[in-house]
Amino acid sequence: MAKLLLVDDDQHMAKLVCDWLNFEKHSVEPVYCGFDAWAKLQANSYDMVILDWDLPDLHGIDILKRMRADGIMTAVLMLTGRDSVDAKEEGLDSGADDYLTKPFHIKELSARIRAALRKSDSGKQLLQPLGDNNEAVLNKAGLVGTSLAARYEFIEVLGEGGIGIIFKARHPHLRKMVAIKMLQPQDLKGEPIARFELEAQAASRLDHPNIATIYDFGVTELGQPFMVMEFIDGDDLGAIISREDHLPVPLVLDVFVQVADAMVHAHESGVLHRDLKPSNIMLKRLPGRQPVPKILDFGCAKLRDLQEAPAAELTQAGRVLGSPPYMAPEQVRGQQLDERSDIYSLGCVVYLAICGFAPHVGDNAQEIMWKHLEEDLVLMSELSPGLAIPAELESVVARCLGKEPDRRFQTMSDFRNDLELIRAGMPKN
Repeated sequence: MAKLLLVDDDQHMAKLVCDWLNFEKHSVEPVYCGFDAWAKLQANSYDMVILDWDLPDLHGIDILKRMRADGIMTAVLMLTGRDSVDAKEEGLDSGADDYLTKPFHIKELSARIRAALRKSDSGKQLLQPLGDNNEAVLNKAGLVGTSLAARYEFIEVLGEGGIGIIFKARHPHLRKMVAIKMLQPQDLKGEPIARFELEAQAASRLDHPNIATIYDFGVTELGQPFMVMEFIDGDDLGAIISREDHLPVPLVLDVFVQVADAMVHAHESGVLHRDLKPSNIMLKRLPGRQPVPKILDFGCAKLRDLQEAPAAELTQAGRVLGSPPYMAPEQVRGQQLDERSDIYSLGCVVYLAICGFAPHVGDNAQEIMWKHLEEDLVLMSELSPGLAIPAELESVVARCLGKEPDRRFQTMSDFRNDLELIRAGMPKN
């Protein structure tokens, strides 16, 4: 016996279908409009949905698209009077498992339901997780029995905190390591999902050797969004600076010329990062080569070609995007941001890398944010007089950290170009 949801505004036909399927020992729950159907799907689980296309409010095809977007993988049989090939193609491409055109014989409907249920049961049996002795890792995010765990061998948890958990995993056929980022089960709603989707959209439109690559994005059978990313074997800048106290100027120039070039690409692609900080820049270890910087975590990004409404929703209730030690003054004020805000943040990170301290420090976030607004910048050479900091580099960083956007570099490419000129003039070791 299967639990079925029947969605059709023709109540007479729905009763006939329910009577027949109940006779076949199925449990059938009928609803007659799209919004009621969507509410049922969010509150209950079903073995199969029989879904009419043309409903008086929310069309069946829209319900189907919402289901698949939300990770509801329940089998769906579209039931409709639309008999064109184009309509069938749209229904199947939107995620329907089968398509039956009205009028139909009740026995054909019954047979298609049995076939879909057999296929669903068979698929469940085949979803065996890859790897041995990794049950504890899989249980961290409820991955047992999901197609994701059947496609990648989960090896270990790389990190967790806030709303995300990141796994190290292996593609079994390509023998390639990847990182898989997922939302924690308790955060499968509202803002966390919106930010996760925004990160995937932002990163997936970028193609640059100094930006972490996104290979795949989807939702598990349990409704958990995931992102399959490039695995980066290395440390983030924050950890390196904490360990080394500060970085030598030649290394800083090598790293940040590449980071700035990556941000040129992002800005030209219509993406503002809005949370550039040391922990979001990793140095990837490569055999026999210098480490390669990689920018990651576009969860606070803004896509220039999206409407303003979604971004506004993510910043409501007095929340301010970003990390206080690296926030531009206009970011502190909650004002409109542009690429000059990213320039300010990146200037803060360069300042930290060179002398071991952020430009503005304090006992709490409020104090630090106030200092971004009101405190004069202390030059790096004054803060760390023992370091040999080129005057040109001092000037470039100070320009990045102008209180007003008009006093900074106006484009990230101008900032990158000046760093390249300073690097070219540095004495060779």
